[in-house]
Amino acid sequence: MPGPARIVLISVDTLRADHLGCYGAASAHTPHLDALAARGVRFEAALSPVPLTLPAHASLMTGVDPPQHGVRHNSIHRLGTELPTLAEGLHAAGYATAAFVGALVLDARFGLDRGFDVYDDRTSGRVSGATGYAERRADAVVDGALAWLASAPDRFFLWVHFYDPHAAYTPPPGFASAFPGDPYAGEIAFVDAEIGRLLAAIEARFGARDLLVVATADHGESLGEHGEPTHSYSLYEATQRVPLLMAGAGLPAGHEVLDPASLVDIAPTLLAWVGAPPLPAARGRDLRSAVRGAQLAERPIYMETLAPQFDFGWSPLLGLRVGRFKLVRAPRPELYDLVEDPGETRNLAHEQPERLARLDAQLDAWGDAATVSRSVSVSAEDRERLRSLGYVVPEALPPDAAWGRVGGPDPKDRIALLGELAHAEEEIRAGRPAAALARLDALDEGGSHVALQRAAAALASGDALRAEHEALAVLEAEPARTDARILVARALEAQGRKQASDRALAGLPMEVAPAPWVALRAARAELVAGDAASAAGRLAAARRRHPDDPRLALRHASALEALGRPEEALRAREAAHAAAPDAVEPANDLAWSLAGLGRDLDRALALAQAAVARGGDDPALLDTLATVQLARGEEQAARATLARALPAARGTTREHLLELERRLGLAALP
Repeated sequence: MPGPARIVLISVDTLRADHLGCYGAASAHTPHLDALAARGVRFEAALSPVPLTLPAHASLMTGVDPPQHGVRHNSIHRLGTELPTLAEGLHAAGYATAAFVGALVLDARFGLDRGFDVYDDRTSGRVSGATGYAERRADAVVDGALAWLASAPDRFFLWVHFYDPHAAYTPPPGFASAFPGDPYAGEIAFVDAEIGRLLAAIEARFGARDLLVVATADHGESLGEHGEPTHSYSLYEATQRVPLLMAGAGLPAGHEVLDPASLVDIAPTLLAWVGAPPLPAARGRDLRSAVRGAQLAERPIYMETLAPQFDFGWSPLLGLRVGRFKLVRAPRPELYDLVEDPGETRNLAHEQPERLARLDAQLDAWGDAATVSRSVSVSAEDRERLRSLGYVVPEALPPDAAWGRVGGPDPKDRIALLGELAHAEEEIRAGRPAAALARLDALDEGGSHVALQRAAAALASGDALRAEHEALAVLEAEPARTDARILVARALEAQGRKQASDRALAGLPMEVAPAPWVALRAARAELVAGDAASAAGRLAAARRRHPDDPRLALRHASALEALGRPEEALRAREAAHAAAPDAVEPANDLAWSLAGLGRDLDRALALAQAAVARGGDDPALLDTLATVQLARGEEQAARATLARALPAARGTTREHLLELERRLGLAALP
């Protein structure tokens, strides 16, 4: 098979294989994914190594399992630089590389951007859940990809990630009405339509020849099976079996591969396909022989989830599939024959102890090459956004989480808690926070996560004092929890204690730029405390992430001015005015900077006059106008402006106006 000139890798978050028409779902509407299966190869038993977005994609891009790449959970770990990636290999082979991802959980800071010429991780296009802009809808992801494709070279590798089928399921109106009782299916149908739009645009510009399309998912969704509402806390087929389709580039039409495969096989296969050097540490294998019809040799396929341990202090789960049998290592181990029992309803652990012991010994081999997980700083605002996606974001790696034997409560014995939490979150989304709080109050476990949920529900129900106390209790037990601090700040603000709320946000870690409102409030508290350097650093970080927000630029200018850096303050105010040319405050502040530096005083006057025309006789605006007039030597006009401003002026504005008056008096002496 010759190497294709164009490779498109599509990953659909939280997509169960059995919810596609080509995998037997009679009620599905997935014509474009089904068409890939019809004209290409469908893998019947493709498996995810982990039911979590970031770790699964790390395996997809490196060809190794989580114990080797060290990304064991969303948001608190990042991929290290010592493992080469699929994108790096294809880039070295001469491919232009671009990625367009649909959720914050795959933000570039987590390490998957290596090897991509373009890594578009913007997630400000769609509100998800009760907080923040945590994801962007499939049509926005495709819009970004199509904009890049308009000038893309003939030889490229494009990765497109869709997040829509992840909970909460909120398909666009037309798809919602088409699937009134099954919004998850509506989300899948919407993504399928956007996949069709993407592929049609590629074929319209480049043709179908020399195009290879690979479509898969990071993991599936339990949808209540085995008691789990969504995913992360079990290793059953509902979350581990994913679609894997390959089409184009000379592949046989309608071919089916029955042998089990893994996401770790995709990177080795694509690199071998184009004749690139293999990834040196990859545990995945080249699947090209399988697509030609050869039978794959039986080998163990690894899976894990450490989310139960990270999030709730329960036991981690480790698993292995060999042929038709699956082992799940848990306090009460599980063994399933997936041919006879595809629904995993009959645990054979006690009936087949020898097979259980043999698989358990094979599982131990994965621990020998485990790496140390690398932590990554996540802002308070991002924790809020990730929680809105249904993620629990722990603060630190448990000391025994890198690898080891299971221990602690068995997740399957605690799974009912997840259902209660899911119901509480739904009550909050539906505008019934009091009902959510009553449900959460009935729980007798869950630790910090449940306490913070109670705080959020109390805040939404109007009990800000209780919300403050609940969040403070978590913060006292775990002082590093920035998500607890942000809830404390919100509760204080709801009580009218704005200065205390600002102080609660001051000093938050700045390694990751927070949302504009968090940065503005924290910086304001730092400026009041006289810490202009911290305020300037925080605002600079926030502006890098939100370059078009004029509020950030204006506050940043104030901090820079306090640090004695007027030239930088001028540039920040220029940026604010460019972002909001008709707004009063940016025009006024830019005029102030120009006058202070003695620059372009004609423009400064026009800006100050425009600000007063729009904002009226605000003493602060008149103060700027008088300052500009005095800088231009227009003393009579400055006196008239002072006369308008002084009667209503207060505080520092009045002090500055009086200083101008004194200067005018001195200037009038002969």
